[in-house]
Amino acid sequence: MIRIEDFGEVAYGGAVTLSEWWDSKRIEEGKIGTKDVLKKASFYTYLGVGLVATLMSVFGWQRQWERWTEKVSTGFFYDLPRFAYNLSKTMSSAGRNRPSGSAAVREAQRILQQRQLPEGQTTQRSYQPEFNKTLAW
Repeated sequence: MIRIEDFGEVAYGGAVTLSEWWDSKRIEEGKIGTKDVLKKASFYTYLGVGLVATLMSVFGWQRQWERWTEKVSTGFFYDLPRFAYNLSKTMSSAGRNRPSGSAAVREAQRILQQRQLPEGQTTQRSYQPEFNKTLAW
């Protein structure tokens, strides 16, 4: 049977997931970089809420909220390996200075729009000459 306290764990996981989605959207738009860990809302959502709930649970602060903080701190510990892995991957130099997908596409479209073809030329390519050369009938 699901109790009302179980929704605290679900709400915490949903808040972290939603903030990660928002961070990804801001990275694609170019508002923040992939290595700007301290500008990501998911960093503060995960650590801020989870660490506070865990400390409250461990030290016995605010006993009236213990049913909620136990659930949130459980979610915090379960997600800790994924958080540490993503943080180390973000901080590694492997993905340094790579443009995000949509930003790179927008830049390529901008460059293509600036280049104009001379009158009468098209961007389409005909493969008919190569096709005729390969046929040996």
